[in-house]
Amino acid sequence: MKKIVVLIILCIALMISAVSAFAGGRRSDVPNVPFLSPNDEITINLTQTPGITFKWKNSPVPGGGREAYRFKLIKGFKYDFIVSEELPRDVFSIDVPSDKFEDGVTYSWYVEQRDASLNMWSRHDTVWSFKVIK
Repeated sequence: MKKIVVLIILCIALMISAVSAFAGGRRSDVPNVPFLSPNDEITINLTQTPGITFKWKNSPVPGGGREAYRFKLIKGFKYDFIVSEELPRDVFSIDVPSDKFEDGVTYSWYVEQRDASLNMWSRHDTVWSFKVIK
């Protein structure tokens, strides 16, 4: 009886380990979004500009098809989100008005995409930053 209980516990542990490894690998199957503009580590002069347009590429598409994008604009590099917005799958840019930005502050941004069949977001391994002058 003890052998059966040990065998069952071992099987359950192996199943949990396999499921965890499979789920972790699935997120890595959702390709990252390549950014276009504004470029990384630049200074943007907003004195006579209505805002900044953030753009990214529409490829690569996840294996299960793209369901949506998620755009994040952060003051600095932590979790002080200025904009956090989910966008339709066929939108490849977002305009952020200049009144959202402060003079002399560095901001960072990234975009993720969600795989429609996996219902998982891509990782945001890449984060671009810029400084604002007003």
